[in-house]
Amino acid sequence: MRNKIYVRALVAGSALAVAASLGGWAYAVTSTPAVNVTGPDHQRLTFTLTPGASKTFKLPASNRPVRIDLDKVSTNGGVQTPSEVFTALVNVDQNGAGMSWIGTNSDGSQKAGSTISTHNITNLVCGASCIIASLNVNSVAQHTVVLKANAATSRIKETYVINIWY
Repeated sequence: MRNKIYVRALVAGSALAVAASLGGWAYAVTSTPAVNVTGPDHQRLTFTLTPGASKTFKLPASNRPVRIDLDKVSTNGGVQTPSEVFTALVNVDQNGAGMSWIGTNSDGSQKAGSTISTHNITNLVCGASCIIASLNVNSVAQHTVVLKANAATSRIKETYVINIWY
């Protein structure tokens, strides 16, 4: 009788270990840079832009701020100065009056704004007056923003990962 209990415990433990390793595998697959993820409160978009190209995406909510985290995946495997990450908290007015935001550029500088005065939300920068990519308002009515790679400062295709939290 005791051996059956130990065997059952061993089988149950083995099943949990297999499930955990499969869960880890599933996480690894979804966190690699070619996978788009959609969840109840999160979207992850991954795409590659050639110099001068852009990607437009829709914000999922209005009158409810959404956080947009952007990352340029490094192609050289090194630490970038300034960083390769930039972020913004964006609100779209439900009545179509505009968008407002608080953003942090990749050099750590912060700014706030609205479509009353500008359409630039945040930037991936490479120095004081050097912009690699910009996140801008595309259409207030359609709740879309656009990430555009700067053709003047980018010479290669670059992969971007966008996480939208709402």
